Amino acid sequence: MMMPANFSAVSENEMTYVIGGGVADYLAPVMESAQWQNFSKNMVTIVGNKYVQGFLDNTVGAMFSGTWKPGVGMAGFGDQFSKIWATNYTNKLGDDTTGFQKFKWGLKGAGNIALNVVGNLAAIYNLGFGTAKNIVNETKFNFV
Repeated sequence: MMMPANFSAVSENEMTYVIGGGVADYLAPVMESAQWQNFSKNMVTIVGNKYVQGFLDNTVGAMFSGTWKPGVGMAGFGDQFSKIWATNYTNKLGDDTTGFQKFKWGLKGAGNIALNVVGNLAAIYNLGFGTAKNIVNETKFNFV
């Protein structure tokens, strides 16, 4: 039998893997503590970015709206929670709703409210570690 010139017969027990034998060893290096910390920070920042405007609307925006009343500063959050609950639970109830469906929808509503709270906490994190732009530095003011 004729073999190509670059062929070499090697028995199985003589084979060695130069790069470790696994594709993952050279394509995806193992993430260490520093990379996981960076990943976590980035995830909190991304989630917080989604919630910053709503958080500011429900706190500072409500307070300086000209219609704020003491004791009602957190009403916006209550509205958010009631809308989430209505979407996931109340609006789905009917005459033929089973107990299991109520339980399942209740869990879904509670879970989504919990995720909303986490998003608002991420917004607080962003406000604590970020630096807000100052529009005075970037705006030309014209006086008459």
